[in-house]
Amino acid sequence: MLILGFDTATPWGTMALINDDQIIFEISLKAGKGSGEYLLALLQTLLKRAERKIADLDLIAVGTGPGSYTGIRIGLAAAKGLALGKNIKVFGVSTLRIIAENVYHDAEWIASVIDARHDFIYAALYHNINQQIQTIETPFYIKAEDFGLRLSSLPSVKLCGDASKIYQKIWGKYSNIKIAPSDGDRPLGSLVARIGASAFQQTGSFDSEQLIPCYLRKVEAEIRLEESLCKRE
Repeated sequence: MLILGFDTATPWGTMALINDDQIIFEISLKAGKGSGEYLLALLQTLLKRAERKIADLDLIAVGTGPGSYTGIRIGLAAAKGLALGKNIKVFGVSTLRIIAENVYHDAEWIASVIDARHDFIYAALYHNINQQIQTIETPFYIKAEDFGLRLSSLPSVKLCGDASKIYQKIWGKYSNIKIAPSDGDRPLGSLVARIGASAFQQTGSFDSEQLIPCYLRKVEAEIRLEESLCKRE
C-alpha cells in the first residue's frame, strides 16, 4: 500500500511516502507559519526522488490541526485536490496525535501541546495501554497554566510539542510532568502516513469531503470583527 502523509499545521512542514511500513522518502522543512506554502514544492521533490506519480498512491493521510489556520487550510485543500478524480482515499489525522506518536513508547501518559500564543495552547491527552495509544481527551484550547494544573493529578506524564518548551516555567511547577526531548516536538510525514493507514484499515473507506479541519478557536480577525460589531450595537 503506497501512502503519502503530510502535515502543514505547525512551523514544520513535513511529508513522506511509505510503502506499507517502509519509508521510501521523507522531507521536513522549517518554514515558520508559512509551511503550507511549500507543500506542492515538497510534493514535487518527493515524487521525483522516489520516482513515483500521484496516480500510484493508494492513500493520502493529512494532518488536520490544530495549529496554523493557513497551514491547515492549505493542507486539507491539497489533500482533496490530489485525490480528486484519481480514486485515491484520504484520511485525516490530528496533528497532536501525530506528535504524541514520537514519545509514547516509553511513557504511560502523553500530553501533546502546541503553542496558541498569548499563554494559551492546543492540547490533547493520551494513554499508552500495551503500546497502543488511547485518546483520553480530544484536542482542545486551554490556558497553559490551567492545563498544567489539570495534569498534576496524573502519576507521571510525558509532555511533547513546541509548547512544552515555550511554557517550561509553568510545567516546572509540577514534578510529575516530564518534558520530552526537542526531536519529539514536531510531526513527521512518516508518522502521519502510518497512523492514517492504520486508522483507515480499521474504519474502511473514507471520503475526502469528510475531512474536517481542527481549528478550535476563531482567528484574531474574526474576534476583532465581532468586537467591532458589538461596539456599534
